[in-house]
Amino acid sequence: MISTDILLTADQFILVTLLVKIGVMASLATILVRYTFFRRILLIEDRGRREDWQFASLFGSLIAIGVVSRLLVGYAGADISLAGTLLIGLLTGPLIGLVIGTLLGAIPALSGEILAIPMCALYGVAGGLVSITCPTRDAVWNFSPITLMNVYRFLKSSLVTPRPRWQVALVVACVMMEMVRMTLSQRFAVEGWLFSLAPEGTLVYFCVFVSTVACLGIPLKIWNSTRIQTMLEKQEALVTRARFDALQSQINPHFLFNTLNSIAATVRTDPEKARQIVQKLSRILRRLLHTDEDLVPLRDELAFIDTYLDIELIRFGKDKLCIERQIDPDTLDVMIPNMVLQPVIENAIKHGLAAKVSGGCISISSKRGEGSVVIQIEDNGVGVTEELLKTVMTAGIGLSNVNERLQVMFGSQYDLGFFSLPSQGARVRIEIPDSAPEWLVIEEAREEQDAHSYSDR
Repeated sequence: MISTDILLTADQFILVTLLVKIGVMASLATILVRYTFFRRILLIEDRGRREDWQFASLFGSLIAIGVVSRLLVGYAGADISLAGTLLIGLLTGPLIGLVIGTLLGAIPALSGEILAIPMCALYGVAGGLVSITCPTRDAVWNFSPITLMNVYRFLKSSLVTPRPRWQVALVVACVMMEMVRMTLSQRFAVEGWLFSLAPEGTLVYFCVFVSTVACLGIPLKIWNSTRIQTMLEKQEALVTRARFDALQSQINPHFLFNTLNSIAATVRTDPEKARQIVQKLSRILRRLLHTDEDLVPLRDELAFIDTYLDIELIRFGKDKLCIERQIDPDTLDVMIPNMVLQPVIENAIKHGLAAKVSGGCISISSKRGEGSVVIQIEDNGVGVTEELLKTVMTAGIGLSNVNERLQVMFGSQYDLGFFSLPSQGARVRIEIPDSAPEWLVIEEAREEQDAHSYSDR
């Protein structure tokens, strides 16, 4: 085995060690943020004390493994205790930084590095004190190693218009902590009371400071990118939800106004019929007022449709309106958008059967597909002309609203088809996934997370 001392000078070995330190910190930050648990406790905007301790304990444990690796293997590249403890204090505060720093310092202290305890405790407290002076939480997340490039510009501008720069203060804290460690390490080199790298050249000496800042800034940069992506996903889910609610709000008034018009048309000629419609309408209103779910089981939607059709049967008479059902039992528990079938059936009655003197029939069927459910609503009414067929998906409130709601809910993962021939009726085919869309899952997870966070407080 070839000795490292033969291949590399002392300063070259230190430079390699610094690169390894940066790589270890970057890899650690990238791996951790991929885990849902860590990402949840890290990215909570208003983290409670519980989440702070969870983050500090988890991240501190990994830093401890690096320290133990240095002590056992003798390679300094695994020891990221300075930047890691600073980072813990920065994200959790001085108290937790003090506790975690003391515990981390106790590990090398057992091997004779007795100054490690006060120094690691100092790192954690320093990070926490800097976080207290931070103007906003975004300022912490926006810290980057690139800040080093702005130090000269900051110093130059400060001579003209002095003003505090928090990010520069964090850079200064990193440099000062590293200088204190290196000074004490050199002072007590013989005793071995504190470990640090001992560069000989000025350039390598400067690189030590740069690596400390980089080890602090790179995780924040990686985590902030994930934070921004998560925020964008939440915003997208909220926008989608707003669009969905706006579209759904168009359905309910449309249906209610039509039903009220039916009551007004029959209240004088047939009060008993009007009373029956009012009773059925009250059941519908009760469901609408107490159900705010985006998705409901198909069986619940069909039960709602039955109540609606009861109203239409009272209006038209059972001799002029018949209902046929071919429902696959395996589809009854599939979740579908709330109030998505009613406007389709309403259109079939209003535009297909109402104009037919002899009345007609509506057929409702469902079946399983490959990862989807197919629902068809068919009538034997007057049908639609070729001219109207071109605009049926964009004109009016019924089908156009259903189409847009499905698009908002499922994106491109749905199919809505309308088929009709004059005097031969019409058929609407809806195919949707048999699982909830991703944006709704994100929103539900966010709501659950918020509720969990609130309960912890």
